[in-house]
Amino acid sequence: MEFRKITKTNLAIASKIQNEIFPMEDGTENFIESIEKNPYRKEMDYYLVYVGNVPIGVTGIYSYHEYPNDAWLAWFGVLPNFRNQGYGDLIFDWTVLLAKKKGYQTLRLYSDETFRDAHQLYKKKGMISEVYDNPEDKDPYEPDGLKTFIFSMSLTDKKINYWNHKKLGLKEQGIKERFRN
Repeated sequence: MEFRKITKTNLAIASKIQNEIFPMEDGTENFIESIEKNPYRKEMDYYLVYVGNVPIGVTGIYSYHEYPNDAWLAWFGVLPNFRNQGYGDLIFDWTVLLAKKKGYQTLRLYSDETFRDAHQLYKKKGMISEVYDNPEDKDPYEPDGLKTFIFSMSLTDKKINYWNHKKLGLKEQGIKERFRN
């Protein structure tokens, strides 16, 4: 497997792959922001994953200025034709090593309940989960009753702390995405 950083030259391929994995969401703007180093996040680092010359998935990490020790797994996914072949495990492990190499102490991600298969992988990898229910940070365009989960794992020998409903910016992100479309 090869991990190629998403740049302007492979942005169209990355967006196509990401949109096939997550058909209801468009990560193009996030990829562009990572290329242009948009300042609202401390870091955004995304990669296309290849087997030979075939792109099979995407992965990445980002972090918030307010939580500089936490890396967040982003746009992690494998194309349907390549699932259940061990690629998800390998991509996840590579992303964990990337976060450790960058000095992060915790890896986190948020996901809604529609991605239960991915949740099984996260749990298998040792992540703990909690329901995220911050009423001040609800995406107004998400269906009512759809649960959001935070998954977390320590990247050090220290015990993991739960996220405990600290603000993620889901409300602002949902509004931004709605007006972009």
